[in-house]
Amino acid sequence: MAQTNFYRETGIGQVIMAGLPGTSLDAGTRLLIEEYGISNFILFSRNTDKGPQALADLCGEIKAVCQKEDMEPLISVDQEGGPVKRLAPPLFPDIPSARDVVSSPDPKDAAAQLAAKTAELLNRAGINMNLAPVLDLCLEAEENVLKGRCFSKEPGLVADLGRIYIQELQQKGILAAAKHFPGIGRVKLDPHFERPQVTASIPELATDIIPFQEAMKAGTAALMTSHVVYQEMDRIQPATFSRRIAHDLLRNSLDFRGLLLSDDLEMKGITKHCHIGQAAVKAFTAGHDLLLVCSHQKDVLECMKSLKYALEEGLISTDRVGISLARRHGALKLTDPAG
Repeated sequence: MAQTNFYRETGIGQVIMAGLPGTSLDAGTRLLIEEYGISNFILFSRNTDKGPQALADLCGEIKAVCQKEDMEPLISVDQEGGPVKRLAPPLFPDIPSARDVVSSPDPKDAAAQLAAKTAELLNRAGINMNLAPVLDLCLEAEENVLKGRCFSKEPGLVADLGRIYIQELQQKGILAAAKHFPGIGRVKLDPHFERPQVTASIPELATDIIPFQEAMKAGTAALMTSHVVYQEMDRIQPATFSRRIAHDLLRNSLDFRGLLLSDDLEMKGITKHCHIGQAAVKAFTAGHDLLLVCSHQKDVLECMKSLKYALEEGLISTDRVGISLARRHGALKLTDPAG
């Protein structure tokens, strides 16, 4: 089987979510779509910094090329509000942070308004997935990686606000991806640069999971894990590679049936420890459906090469790929008002 047909015929390209370099559809991204069957993309400030019309044109280009290849695109962004928003002022309307929501007179109404404003902004741009809400508790990480990004240290309040946000966002046609399961509120190192270790007990971790359980009940389309080792759950592997967490806990014990996303595999919490191609295979076999490779197309191609090898050698089955593609299809149906 020719290489360019292999990715399309097996569907393995659709388990990658790729970044792209600029504000228009470049030749490299077009190649990823046409020859590798990649139809999941994540946008950053480098893709949005020419304003609303250029962004809408870019998303329209992605959609047109994907649909020409008989694929429906999934276009995502981190538009949390506050310190993390890729569509930022002055080119785009400002949106409040999680901290602003909690400090408002009516936090539940503020969470709904945040979701509604975000959905309006993303729908106008042609984006159909938001990598939010952050459901981590405001604990140690609130002083570093989560500063201004999480709602509260109280799991019940985080669960309530997350549920409201998810339902409002998805009712308006934008998929939610709650993060970072099973919770990074206790980390002291940033996974962008290091691989944190969490030593919390199982009862403590069960508390961290409460908002994610509520998100599942609310019908969140997706969850995202983290590059963190939870020693009481898996002493060796981070959640990204841990079948105990991604499959045994999340799928079997908690009965999650939606899409499971990795965090960016180019973070040093991963690349300091293994080759990115190996990371893609390990994350997929652990139970993830979409693997984020956010910056470099050469890394996307390395992941594709490793996934191809894993399929050919029987390390990954075509049935397992089919399960992830079915979850993706099910999520996309949530964006269809008629569906």
